[in-house]
Amino acid sequence: MANAFDKHQQVVEHLQLQDYYPKKLTREEALVVSKSVITPDELSDPGKIPWYILQNLLMCKYEGRCYTLDQNQSLSSAAAFSMSSFLQDYSEDVDHCDEVSPLDALVATFLCCDDFLRQTLIEKLSTCQLAIPLLVPFKDVTDIQWEMIVWGISTIRKKWKISSGFSCEKFMSAHGCPIVSALRIGRPQISKSKIINCVINEQRHDIFFHSECKGGHLQRKISDGLLEMTWYLPNQKSTHAFSEAHTFINLRGNSSDSRSQTQFLSKISLVTIAFVSSGDFKEHDAELLEILYRQKGHVIFVLDGNPGETFKELILKIEKSFNTRGTKQIAYVNASKKNQFKISEDILRFIHLGFEGVNRNVVPNRSIELCSEVARKMNFHVDEDLPECFEARQNVNMLMKHVHLNGKGHELPLQLIAVSIGENIKEQHRLLRKGNMQIEDYVDKIKTEIIDLRQKQLHINKHQRNKCAYKLFRASFKNSLIKRKYFYALIKVMTDRYSIDKLQPIRRQYIDKWNRLCDAPKNEPERTKESLKSMKDQLDDLEQKLSRESLGLEHFFREICQNYEMVSDLKLQEVDDPDLAVIAAEMLLQGYPIELMDGDASHVPLTWIGAVFKSLQYQVGNKHLFVLSVLGIQSSGKSTMLNTMFGLQFAVSAGRCTKGIFAQMMPLDSGLKEETKCDYILVVDTEGLRSPEFVNIQHSYSRDNEIATFVVGLGDLTLINIMGENPTDMQDTLQIAVHAFIKMENVNVNPSCIFVHQNVTDVAASDLNTTQKRSMREMLDKITKIAAAEEHCSEKYRSFSDVIRFEENKDIVYVPNMWQGDPPMAPPNPGYSNSILQVKQRVVECMRNSKPRSIDGFAIMLTDLWNAILCQNFVFSFKNSFEIQAFNALNTEYVKHSRTFRRNAMIYSHQLRNECRQITVEEMEHNGKDIFDRYWKKLEQDIVTFKSSMNGYFDEETIACQWKAKMELQLDDLCKEIKKELNEGFTSVKNKIIGRAEIDARINMHEEEVFQKAKQLAEDHRIKNLSDANLKCEFTENWNKWISTIPGGEDYINVEESFERIVVESSLISDRDEVARVLLSDLSQIDVQEQDVLFDERLLKLRLDNRSYLAEANSSLHGIREKYMKEIRVHKSEGSNYTKQLGIYLFSSILSEIGEVKLNDKIHFTLKGKIRLAICNFKWLVSVLREMQEQYRGEHDLKIYMTLQKDRLWHMFRDECREIQISVKMASVISREIKSAVVVSLPNKCAIGVIDHLRNSPSKLFTNKMSVHAYLLIAMAEKHNFKSFVHYLSDPIRSIEYFIHRNIETFCFRTNIAGKTLLQEIYSQNVRKIFMEVKQTISALCQKGTSTMKTWWPSLIERIYADLSVKRNIGVNEDGILDLEDLKENLLLELKLIEDSIITVYDDISIFEKIKYDCFVFFTSDLLACRELCPFCKGLCDLHTNNTHGSHRTELHRPKGVAGYVYAKSKKLSTMVCTTSMRQDNGFRNEDTFGKLYKYSDYRSVNDYYKSWKIEPLEGKAELFWKWFMATYNSELAEYYNANKTDIPRGWKRITWEEAKREIMKTYHL
Repeated sequence: MANAFDKHQQVVEHLQLQDYYPKKLTREEALVVSKSVITPDELSDPGKIPWYILQNLLMCKYEGRCYTLDQNQSLSSAAAFSMSSFLQDYSEDVDHCDEVSPLDALVATFLCCDDFLRQTLIEKLSTCQLAIPLLVPFKDVTDIQWEMIVWGISTIRKKWKISSGFSCEKFMSAHGCPIVSALRIGRPQISKSKIINCVINEQRHDIFFHSECKGGHLQRKISDGLLEMTWYLPNQKSTHAFSEAHTFINLRGNSSDSRSQTQFLSKISLVTIAFVSSGDFKEHDAELLEILYRQKGHVIFVLDGNPGETFKELILKIEKSFNTRGTKQIAYVNASKKNQFKISEDILRFIHLGFEGVNRNVVPNRSIELCSEVARKMNFHVDEDLPECFEARQNVNMLMKHVHLNGKGHELPLQLIAVSIGENIKEQHRLLRKGNMQIEDYVDKIKTEIIDLRQKQLHINKHQRNKCAYKLFRASFKNSLIKRKYFYALIKVMTDRYSIDKLQPIRRQYIDKWNRLCDAPKNEPERTKESLKSMKDQLDDLEQKLSRESLGLEHFFREICQNYEMVSDLKLQEVDDPDLAVIAAEMLLQGYPIELMDGDASHVPLTWIGAVFKSLQYQVGNKHLFVLSVLGIQSSGKSTMLNTMFGLQFAVSAGRCTKGIFAQMMPLDSGLKEETKCDYILVVDTEGLRSPEFVNIQHSYSRDNEIATFVVGLGDLTLINIMGENPTDMQDTLQIAVHAFIKMENVNVNPSCIFVHQNVTDVAASDLNTTQKRSMREMLDKITKIAAAEEHCSEKYRSFSDVIRFEENKDIVYVPNMWQGDPPMAPPNPGYSNSILQVKQRVVECMRNSKPRSIDGFAIMLTDLWNAILCQNFVFSFKNSFEIQAFNALNTEYVKHSRTFRRNAMIYSHQLRNECRQITVEEMEHNGKDIFDRYWKKLEQDIVTFKSSMNGYFDEETIACQWKAKMELQLDDLCKEIKKELNEGFTSVKNKIIGRAEIDARINMHEEEVFQKAKQLAEDHRIKNLSDANLKCEFTENWNKWISTIPGGEDYINVEESFERIVVESSLISDRDEVARVLLSDLSQIDVQEQDVLFDERLLKLRLDNRSYLAEANSSLHGIREKYMKEIRVHKSEGSNYTKQLGIYLFSSILSEIGEVKLNDKIHFTLKGKIRLAICNFKWLVSVLREMQEQYRGEHDLKIYMTLQKDRLWHMFRDECREIQISVKMASVISREIKSAVVVSLPNKCAIGVIDHLRNSPSKLFTNKMSVHAYLLIAMAEKHNFKSFVHYLSDPIRSIEYFIHRNIETFCFRTNIAGKTLLQEIYSQNVRKIFMEVKQTISALCQKGTSTMKTWWPSLIERIYADLSVKRNIGVNEDGILDLEDLKENLLLELKLIEDSIITVYDDISIFEKIKYDCFVFFTSDLLACRELCPFCKGLCDLHTNNTHGSHRTELHRPKGVAGYVYAKSKKLSTMVCTTSMRQDNGFRNEDTFGKLYKYSDYRSVNDYYKSWKIEPLEGKAELFWKWFMATYNSELAEYYNANKTDIPRGWKRITWEEAKREIMKTYHL
């Protein structure tokens, strides 16, 4: 046996399988999807042979078992058959020792497969009607033993017809059959395997490999001693076959060399066929003859010629020694002068004789499982005896014991309740049985029923979960992966056995009753209608019983799913259990399907599916999926096609068809991943359409439509499976499919499809195919028109090409019949596999051209799609859910790039101002345009980048393209606005520089004069060597004298006094008494009060509260204030002063605009109201006007300006008094100038820093409009006080503005671990950065040598002007020679001291006051660009930009009572949601309609504002937050709006704040 061990190693290494030997090749590795297909021409590489075999067998292509290696591959076809080639072959002894026999290659491949891949491979071999291994070599350290395959065979299921005419379906490892075995003694001249093939299969199919097969001439090295087996299965059509199933076992090699195998066969065989070499019979073969004679079973000796003397003597001797009379039969067949068919007939004739009468019972029927007991006694290994498998079998047997005792319904009860839950969830969306109830009350009633059903599940969980099947199944989740795999594989087998045992008798009853019903009119005409109806009812009951009794692995996972959903819905916590979703995700990765749709409840458990895919994403990362789905009528071969295409194991029998929707993951190899950008194919298999089980069920067409829409929507590519080629036969399937494709097209989802015609007879006739494809196209166009009419879009879709693009030559595939003959003994048609391979290659081609979805993207898509299907109006619903996600993503992308663009524009504006401040009036007039153009080009480049980024996004996210045109208009508007601001900023600084020319000249003159006086004074005191204190006294005394000679500024207007004079003297107001009264009142009341307005009398009857009107008026007034505040800021930036004319203009403009405010003619300001509001709001601007005046004085008043220069000149004076080097003196002057510039630039730098931190912060507060809104709601709610909502209810926009401002302040003043505020950190970072850049610039300028200030200082300015605005003339001697090394050393020392001092004197409040406005404007400009409110519920529009190019929208509307709406009769606050209202025929009237009744469906006709809002007729998905709010503050809200308390739905009262908060955070992804 050592030699056998070496042979095994040699074959394994020759085939390059050493890395997988033994049992190391997993099913997951073997099923990896690859683009490459290994052809026979490539098999000269031995390493490709095992993969060639696997590739073909997994696709059920039996031809892949055999192959030949062409020895003349280098020759042309003509040369290969030339005379010289013939003579060479004849003369040479061709050595095939390096070639591997196909049987050896198959055995070696099988030995490398792990137990689970072995199961798959054996299933495929059996499907191909090829022999499967029963006893195989087994590596045991350094020896070869033998292992019996029971586990690998355990999944094989066969179906055949029994003598009664009924179908019989059995698991063959457990089904007892008569066993017929075949072996050979010596080397007979006839082929044992070939003759046995003829005995078994009259279709002449090579079940057992033999010498005349391809490669059969090659010497076998490791397959001798192998036991192979197959089954004969009757079909009632055979002319000479058996009437019952038989097991045939074939022993490879000379049985003399395999004594143990021969003994094993003698113990289990009813008939043994021994092929004997009569002329070459050896004496040592006598023992084998004795074994055969001694066995209980019958024996047939097939001799290849006349028996020799040795054989005759042995036979006579043995017959004398053993009494063979009785029931045991021994026969001899002389094979000489007979062909194989005659020999097989003789063998068959004797086998029939052996099965007659008492002969039949000499050896009982044995199953493979019973045979394994014999094998164990003979010390063979049995594959299922592994500890993991043994333990799993014990647990599964215990589990199934409970199922058998108590029934499926008792052991798995949650899923029975799930049927009712699924129905309720659909009713919650569709409201088919609402009657006269209010929608919100009815929906709440449905939700309560769902919770009650969940509570019922919980009760069952607590009281019926002691020792049961579910508990055992759930316990498996704690096991290791390998144990779970064995456990689930065994459950699959055992539950399928259970189903077969349960369903077959029911089906027979069904057939019997159906036949009686069909024959009743003819045989029993006297039967009444009631009697016939009773028979039909019995048939219906049997159909339902078939569904109830069906059991599979999916039912256990379904129970897990229901438990998970129950825990989630009831907010329970299960502490001790492992994460169920994590285990399910692991099993999905291991090739187990996941049930997407519950086949019994017709419902998708979104919570469970979402959790599984989230766990999957966590385990493998957010990989990309290509989703391949299949659609077709029941029993059309969908699952078989997928199993053939990918080697999968979707259920195709077990007495039941696929029910529900299942998905299985297929990994891709590295090459295909790179090409397609996909990581996995997610294969989605569906239950068949037009299922007979649902024919009598209401809404069966609706069910088919749901399934079709769901799988088409999920799939990137859908295979439409059609039986036959006649277009008429497929009309139902196509109509449902086209319906689904039209729906997908309407919501901008564009899957592809391939039409697969199965069971087509003549697929080779190209002319016929062309005709069929034309008929197909005509049928598609016809069906499209019908479907389009039903979907109300006939104008849009006139032909199928309007719905989906497809190529007839590529996307219509004809597939021949799968079977090559009559089942169950027919092998699969190789043409079928080849055609399926074409489909697979087309799938791969589609993958290359598709955009794969990420795992989380698929999960979101699935959720959105199913929620849309639940609604009656699919297109509205799916558009809403799916487009909201895409629209929000687009807005987020736009905000991200627009913020970068606006931030850069702020920097350009600051740098432009700095640079302009460095130049003179003359330089501004000559070079100003060039400077501006430089920054303009930067801005233009940013615009190009901005647009390119958005176009790239649209190329990636095709669904967003529907908003591309509108987004481009908004982008253009923003760019124009930013360009305008930059242009205005330049104009402002230009005007300021030109306007200040005269004052700057005077300042320079006086500054130089004072400096010269100070310099002279310094020369006088230099020799006195005074202390700094004495010098300071001398300087101060003289400073006061010098300043006194400088003229003061103009007389400035007192802004407060000017305000009163303007108001009192205004010619626009005639009521002076009212003016006086207002001036004496509280002028801080800038908001509209109720006494300021007049209401239209018609409105008073419609609303109980006036707050909403006042809020609208205040919003208008706020806009007026902001407008003139902005004007004042422009004047301030231009360096203008306050004048009386400006004050008069402001007051008159405010008064005029307030008078023009008319809110849709609903309210008007009274005369007194206009006066009061104009005066108060003008007064509000006074403080800003005062700041403007103070800035002007600081810049234009000579005396004030010079006073501000005192400190600078003191330091210069002090330096002149000291005998110090010029480099030290210049370093002191330069550092002070840089310090001043740094202090001036810091606020702008800090503003940019705060903006960058906030827009990139991990906190999602400022991410988008919805997030800041959600955080505001949470902040208000957590105060647990209705008063915190009052300001928000009256004016949500201003509440959000205040919230933004407050959070910017909070962010800035938040302290870190070191005790520093974040603003201080930003401040310090900017100081360090500025000084680092300045120091680097100085170091670069101060190389060895000398210079003068006249040349060195401008060089420095030129390098730092963009960030720092420094003066050109710093009032020092510019002609002195500077040693640059000394200057650098002293300057860097001074700068370090100044840097530290600036950081030390940091003042939070001062800096924040300077930056808060810029930060606030930056964020409110996109977070609150659109400020419109829903006309019904006052929900804030979700759009980030000011939407002048499209409709307003909000993701989740609120109950209308939040906005003060009441029911007309009861005056109770309304609990209705806008979207729900749109689904009704009811009407509404309010202040906007002036009491006129409008239908909700016609709301857009009220006015332009209503028309600008897009409110879809969807399920009322009001946020949980607002339901909680109304339930919590019902009384306070009613009092606030002067209404009656509403009747809060029961479900709302159960909502806790924690649930509401959790939901709002989930909704807005916080």
